Amino acid sequence: MNNKKWTLACLLLTLFLLVLGALPTVIADPYVHYHKPLAQMTLILNNQRYQNDGILKNFDYEAIVTGTSMTENFKTSEVDSLFDVDSVKVSYSGASFKEIADSMNNAFRANPNIHYVIRAIDCNRIIEHKDAMNYDVDMYPTYLYDWNPFNDVSYVLNKQILFEDTMRVWAYSRAGVPSTTFDEYSYWADDYEYGAEAVLKDYVRPEKLETVWTVQPEEIFRLQESMIQNFISHAEKHPDTQFYYFFAPYSIYWWDSIHQVGETERYIQLMEVASRMMVEYDNIHLFSFFDVENLICEPDHYKDTLHYSGEINSQILQWMKNGEHRLTRDNYKAHWDAMREFYENYDYDALFE
Repeated sequence: MNNKKWTLACLLLTLFLLVLGALPTVIADPYVHYHKPLAQMTLILNNQRYQNDGILKNFDYEAIVTGTSMTENFKTSEVDSLFDVDSVKVSYSGASFKEIADSMNNAFRANPNIHYVIRAIDCNRIIEHKDAMNYDVDMYPTYLYDWNPFNDVSYVLNKQILFEDTMRVWAYSRAGVPSTTFDEYSYWADDYEYGAEAVLKDYVRPEKLETVWTVQPEEIFRLQESMIQNFISHAEKHPDTQFYYFFAPYSIYWWDSIHQVGETERYIQLMEVASRMMVEYDNIHLFSFFDVENLICEPDHYKDTLHYSGEINSQILQWMKNGEHRLTRDNYKAHWDAMREFYENYDYDALFE
């Protein structure tokens, strides 16, 4: 055999071995990067930042539930029933606005016929820079997010993925383990205790300051940039999609934390500005539940200052479907004026007596 034939044979053998090594991951596809689960294959959903992009690119759906941990306890079965759609849930715990917006860009590129997007707005992130990301870039499997097939080698020839995730799919499939449902995916509501004792266990009340902070012009500008890029642009580009955005209803203990340091007015101003921008779009349905006192002021609904129970997620869906607590051009200012009056004058000290 001459050198050319020997070299060609070695190359073909190497290629064959690489394909052979990649095949189990391509077929099982634990991150659903290439396709939905094949018949008789178990879908194990347990890794948001490795699997959500594949869900958005490869599944059949008409509605998306997305956001941070504020959306993890939504049940797609309830979304499907209320809105008469097939939906997927792709929550990103601790995500920035941009991370979620980027995922929506991929979703619309893969599926231009999305009827609904249900998404939380995290008030404590409302003036982050429009391009803020919660983690360093090397924390994200960007080779899964792009549309470049050539860097998929990081996926299909990854020894850790092969021996952990891929082999688990094959083992679960052989054992007949049921696939994870979107109701179950990321759901944690049944794993925690709720109530004042649970909330106060981890809450350190800030020292009281007399300063009253108001919004600065540069903060307004930063907010506007973020709202346009990460929320409004989707509504502008996709006028046939209905966007159900809601301010995540943090507990009265969160309001106490900002009141103690003089930031109540600042946050209400920010939410009012964001509202003013979004209510101008007919396909944005914006909701605030901060006026529901028996939710916000009832610690039995919360496991900490921010996170509410799964029953509240179900109630939020009902409210949004019914159009209750929706902010419009006509009522948003009155709403925030009422919230300003209520949360500025609430008897927070009574929470600790």
